[in-house]
Amino acid sequence: MTDSELIEKFASGGDILRESVAGVTRDEALARPGPGKWSIQELVIHLADSDAIALDRMKRVISEKNPTLLSADEQAYVDHLHCDEQSLDDAVMLFDLGRVQFARVLRALDPRAFDRFGTHNVAGKLTLRDLLETYTDHLDHHLAFLRQKRQRMQAGAAN
Repeated sequence: MTDSELIEKFASGGDILRESVAGVTRDEALARPGPGKWSIQELVIHLADSDAIALDRMKRVISEKNPTLLSADEQAYVDHLHCDEQSLDDAVMLFDLGRVQFARVLRALDPRAFDRFGTHNVAGKLTLRDLLETYTDHLDHHLAFLRQKRQRMQAGAAN
């Protein structure tokens, strides 16, 4: 995939996430049908939190010389940041706005900027391209779980 194609896929993530949760009720958002132990609400909050971290990492890679990129404990975020008290709609909006806004930056970059890098304290050297690919794939990874959860709930309602 070219850098331009990757940027457009990244930018479209908010629309895809919004479509994936369309019609989810509050009870469905908080249910835990599996796969995985997180609810749809927790999964979407995780995506918004993770993207906030991703945007910070990419900004620092673009603007600093070999910045240190720190890991985050995603389960600790879910355990301690009161996901059930947050808004699913607001999380989708934050996710979408962050991606749409940052895609403008990515489109304006010189192609050589995608080779800039930072050093992650666990994963090691990561280029801007690596980060963009990782977070684009991250959404796809979690959407598979979200869709399976919705299918399980729909199958349960049919019985």
